[in-house]
Amino acid sequence: MQHPVFYLTRITKFLDRLIQEQGDYLFAGFVVVCAVVLVWIFTRRRKHPVHEMSVVILPLGQAPKQDPLPEPVLFGEHTDF
Repeated sequence: MQHPVFYLTRITKFLDRLIQEQGDYLFAGFVVVCAVVLVWIFTRRRKHPVHEMSVVILPLGQAPKQDPLPEPVLFGEHTDF
């Protein structure tokens, strides 16, 4: 019985060789499949009609002014150790 890593190595080498030899055709095939799926998504009939939604945009106004925070002290005048 072989260790499962050997099976994974055989699979990855097969996929690497397939992509190296047939990569252009695989890419073109995936492009065609994606285009067909997008056309199907945009042209299919829906079971429920799409309802119009109203969007309300409220102005936020100006942010309240705040006092600037004091600069943090990196090295104090005293030591705690």
